[in-house]
Formats: sequence, structure tokens, C-alpha cells
Amino acid sequence: MSGTVRESLRTWIDESKRYAAPLWPVAILRVYLGVAFLSAASNKIFGWWASWPQNMSHFLMSKLPDSYAFYRPVLTNVVLPHIGPFARSVAITEVAVGLSLLLGAGTRLGAAVGLLLIGNYLLAFGDIPWQPGEDQAFLAGLVVVLITNAGRAYGIDHWFARARARNV
Repeated sequence: MSGTVRESLRTWIDESKRYAAPLWPVAILRVYLGVAFLSAASNKIFGWWASWPQNMSHFLMSKLPDSYAFYRPVLTNVVLPHIGPFARSVAITEVAVGLSLLLGAGTRLGAAVGLLLIGNYLLAFGDIPWQPGEDQAFLAGLVVVLITNAGRAYGIDHWFARARARNV
């Protein structure tokens, strides 16, 4: 690389560090994802909590032929034999992720746990990660929320960060 190209690249990088994108668009994405997770959980908890394990079992059994071959033993040997605890933990985790994202409290942890949930859904359903779809959109949105510190825009994480800064 020539010296002038290297210098211009270095100048461009240094100048870009001075600017930060506003976080309010990411806050809107964070809130949307939080509401979506709570909506998904509400169907499991309020609608048919007692039958949710059986419904999850039937759903997974119907998706088993489509699931990734390396993930199928996890479903057949771990999840399906213990469907009760897994079904309830999925519903409760969706509530926790939804509240975390909605309130902006522990946002990065909530987004990371949401990514684990969505990743497991993709593996169980046999979805291709780069194929357009709802779970893929959630995956991309959660990555954005995770890397942008979205809880510090109109969220509880903002207040924790301010309190921590005052105590330093």
C-alpha cells in the first residue's frame, strides 16, 4: 500500500472515531424485539401453559425431519425426553429476554440469550441462516442490539451507566 493511501485510510479511520451514530433507532429495534419476545411467550404462558409441553413436543416432532442432522440427536436424546422442563424454560426465557430488551435492562445479556434461543430454533427447524425469514431477521436484530449498547438509549442500562460513572 502506498504511503498516501495508507495515510488517507488512517485519517478516515481517525475521523470516523469522532462520530457516533445516534442510538434511538436501535432503541426502537430493541423495544420491538422485546415486545415480539413477550408476544411469543404470552402465547405459551397465558394461552395454553398446561398443554405447552405437549404442543412443543408435537411441533418439534413435525420439524424433526427438517432439522440439521448434527442437531437431531440433541432433540431426540435430550430435549424430547425432557420436554416438560425444556418447554417451560423456553417460555420463561422468552419472557426474561423480552423484559430485558423492552426495559433496556441487562440488554447485552438479554440479546445474547435471545441469540441462543433463536440459534436453537434455526437448528431445530432446519432453517438456513442467510435465507430471509422471521428468525433470521430476529437473529440480525439481536446482533445489532448486542453490539450497539442499545440499552443505554432510553433504557435502564443508561441509568446504571450514569450511576457507575458518578461513583468512579
